[in-house]
Amino acid sequence: MGKIWSGIIIDDQQACIDHLTEMVSEISYVDIVRTFTDPQEAKIFLRANKVDFMILDVELGKTDAFDFLRTLPSSDLKTILYTAHRQYEDLGYDIHVVDVLLKEVSRSRFYAALRRVDEALGKLLPNTGRDSLEHYSYYFMIKGPVRYKRTEVRLREVVYVESTNGQVKFHLIGDRTLVCNSPMKEVQEKLPVNWFKQCHKSFIINTSFFYSYGADGILMTERTKTKIPVGDKKLYPDFFSYINSNTIGG
Repeated sequence: MGKIWSGIIIDDQQACIDHLTEMVSEISYVDIVRTFTDPQEAKIFLRANKVDFMILDVELGKTDAFDFLRTLPSSDLKTILYTAHRQYEDLGYDIHVVDVLLKEVSRSRFYAALRRVDEALGKLLPNTGRDSLEHYSYYFMIKGPVRYKRTEVRLREVVYVESTNGQVKFHLIGDRTLVCNSPMKEVQEKLPVNWFKQCHKSFIINTSFFYSYGADGILMTERTKTKIPVGDKKLYPDFFSYINSNTIGG
């Protein structure tokens, strides 16, 4: 099982906290250990307890998120700002928060922010084993297609994932394919962001099997007869960041 990150939520409106905790309950790699409507209580908690990240409302009664962050004993706590006011976006990114979400945030946008937290925190882990899925044993079970049947999918064997005709196909090593009826975004939440990058609305690749990228698509070291399409770089920045990293040549 991958690392589970502990976090807190601070918002002076309980309804907003309830909205976020309901959505985060579906994310396996995140554990919200406490929530606070009073920022002073949150500050006391943080002095005695270590967490990995927090989701922080900007307007907190008599204070705001920026003053709150300045008074914390540690400045490396990964933070997602949550606000009803768009003017705080630039201020948030200026102080290098992981993401800035606008209320009421959609489920897909919220999950994207949590994936950014996962990726940012993952980079702080010791490097041993992070660059390869070889010893990564996490799996999940696919239901069906007949009643009571379950088929194990080990992530280190997934070459790429494809959404087609209302189903998700897992293309595995050895030319094997498994199909499930879950939506693509539900599947994506089970994929570790260190290795799996979405490159198109219908495709997520395992970078462990990546071979090349060109104008006509992606080639993998497995399933070599398939060219995987690529979408707009503004929509899939994580993928384009991956292919543009650590490059040499002109």
